[in-house]
Amino acid sequence: MTTLRPIEQATLKALADVCNYSLSAHVPSESVARKFPKHLRGDVKKSLNKLRAKGLCYKHPTGRNITWQLTRSGLRMAQTNF
Repeated sequence: MTTLRPIEQATLKALADVCNYSLSAHVPSESVARKFPKHLRGDVKKSLNKLRAKGLCYKHPTGRNITWQLTRSGLRMAQTNF
């Protein structure tokens, strides 16, 4: 099991919350960043990429921008650890 920094834990929880704990929903990074104060929004976008590298979420390309989607392991971790 991977260990996550506090900002990564909060980002994963916010992503799950914005996606309504659904595996088929995908949201832009701005929607996840809106859950945080303005001075942390840059760190949230960086930690989305780190979560992707750990296999907890992945990028879902759309026509205009990149959206983010939970993986099964990311959903499981968001539900149990937090």
